Amino acid sequence: MVARRAYAPGVRMTRKVRLPWPLLAVLAVQAALSAALVRTRTAFGDEALYLSAGHLEWSHWLHGTQIPAYQTWFSGAPVIYPPVGAIADSLGGLAAARLLSLAFMLGATCFVWGVAARLLADERAAFFAAALFAVLAPTLHLGSYATYDAPALLLMAAATWCATAVRGGEQATRRLIAAGILLALANATKYATALYDPTVLGVAMLSSWPEAGWKVAARRAAVLAGTAATVLGVLLALGGTGYLTGIQLTTTGRPEGTDAAALVFTDAWSWTAVVLVPAVAAAIVCAVRRRWPQALLMAVLALSALLAPADQARIQTTVSLNKHVDFGAWFAAIAAGYLLSLLSRKRAVLAVTLAAFIPVTSMGIAQARAMIDWPDVTGLVKVVRPLTNHGGHFLVETTDVLQYYLPQTTWQQWSNTLDDSPEYYQRAIARHYFSVVVLSFDQTLAADYSIAFDLSQTSGYRLAAKVRSGKTVFYVWEYTGLV
Repeated sequence: MVARRAYAPGVRMTRKVRLPWPLLAVLAVQAALSAALVRTRTAFGDEALYLSAGHLEWSHWLHGTQIPAYQTWFSGAPVIYPPVGAIADSLGGLAAARLLSLAFMLGATCFVWGVAARLLADERAAFFAAALFAVLAPTLHLGSYATYDAPALLLMAAATWCATAVRGGEQATRRLIAAGILLALANATKYATALYDPTVLGVAMLSSWPEAGWKVAARRAAVLAGTAATVLGVLLALGGTGYLTGIQLTTTGRPEGTDAAALVFTDAWSWTAVVLVPAVAAAIVCAVRRRWPQALLMAVLALSALLAPADQARIQTTVSLNKHVDFGAWFAAIAAGYLLSLLSRKRAVLAVTLAAFIPVTSMGIAQARAMIDWPDVTGLVKVVRPLTNHGGHFLVETTDVLQYYLPQTTWQQWSNTLDDSPEYYQRAIARHYFSVVVLSFDQTLAADYSIAFDLSQTSGYRLAAKVRSGKTVFYVWEYTGLV
């Protein structure tokens, strides 16, 4: 049984799964570049949070351990990625968890190739699409970053592949149902992926339109959407109202920041221009040629790269933008691959195009390294570990990283400087509730200064250490009980 690709009637493809050598070369480069970043720094706060949460979820399932209500404030279902990441962490530590993300991102690159090949019936376009996506800074970063972003992107990519250029009959229904299930799982893994659901639906419809007609294509998109909505409804019913609270708090009702829209778009442009510009040009070329279904498809793919910047400009924040933009870049890379394939039909142009990947890759590497901008806590952990060995309660500006690196402690022992009033900290310090206090005068500057003053006015506390990591200085107080 064979299937025709949407835009090349008569070109046939078999069911046999194979990885062409150009794709293998792309994957090898991507793997090498991301793997080089895996051990460059200790865990980021989000990595530490999700991996610690995953360990606690397993403890809760296996032993009934009390855990925080993660579902009320996580931006993805705590029962999907965190337990998976925790397994990798148990087997090989943070490096293994990051390498798991790399495996997910390599899968996403494979799906870029697969979708481009199906839509365009052109392995050269598939190569350029995969190569562009593989060397983007956000792609390299997510391949060395142990959070839910990589598996969510893989699930979204798999959903798009299933929904692309389906033929009629039972096979089409099965693939669309599979696409709906995968899309729902992507949304559950990271709620913000719902921003790209219209793109997946658009690809499903527009890739079927040339062969099946717009009415059948619309029905197929409706099957996909209905399946995804049903699965999400079931998951929400099983999860309870806590998940609705988490979705509202982290996704649909995120608080506004103070970053200008120009800054948001400038940052996004610096990371994704190499796919956005050729993707938009591809849509224009198709329109000039009056290939309207293909022009619409290219426009949908290209404009997807603007969804995350537009959403974050709306709430005026650049927080996590370098992760969010990679989802739109995945779609835009397909359209960009189409244009580069058109332009490189002559050998001389092909050589120039391939040579251009050298500076593009160099820029991606430099930008990916610049994204690793958080402090290394190796020295801090060495100082704090002996101070926490005898129990007590610990106050830290953000608790996630130290809680991850000090597994002999429990989550109930940790407090942060974000959640309570200055009066609470003053009373707690006055009665010597905290045996260790760590401040860096960064995210909660006013609270930190207030707490430091309270420590200086309360007998029994002493400044035990100052630990520098780059531009960050951690101040560590301990309660000695000595007056």
